[in-house]
Amino acid sequence: MLTLTSDGRLPAGRHPATLAEIEDLFVTRAPHSEARKRIFDAFTLYFTLVQDLIGRGTLWVNGGFCTHKEEPPKDIDLVIIANPEDVQRFGQPEEERLCQLLTLQGVNVGMPQAFSPRVQPMGGLIDAFFILSDDFDAVKMWDALWSSVKGADGNIIEGATKGYLEVSW
Repeated sequence: MLTLTSDGRLPAGRHPATLAEIEDLFVTRAPHSEARKRIFDAFTLYFTLVQDLIGRGTLWVNGGFCTHKEEPPKDIDLVIIANPEDVQRFGQPEEERLCQLLTLQGVNVGMPQAFSPRVQPMGGLIDAFFILSDDFDAVKMWDALWSSVKGADGNIIEGATKGYLEVSW
């Protein structure tokens, strides 16, 4: 069963979770449940789209959604971790579908003009990235980043750690 520390974060480490457990702790029993429900609904549909495309894999789930903070979360942060053999079969249609599921940074969007060079799927409710399971440097980097705690200024607080979720299928 998932639990939180006294400061509203997951204890340090990677915590296996089901969608039902995530909904219970971070929607039903969390502050701002109405805003969280919208994000969770987008996440549920998003997860289905990822499963349909990749077949098997892992999602690491993180961000303000995975806390009980005073302010409502804006989105849910995800890393899709796929096995190389599952994406080697991808042709152009699958690659295009995958790109549509990921956060794109440094893009220039034509009409209508984007206010930011960052485009997130599901109307901005999902912030998603993709790595291969055999890219050990990327796995290590994401684990370290998502185990860190950021202050109100967005900078990492040295020595502070927290946990994040792992959903596998």
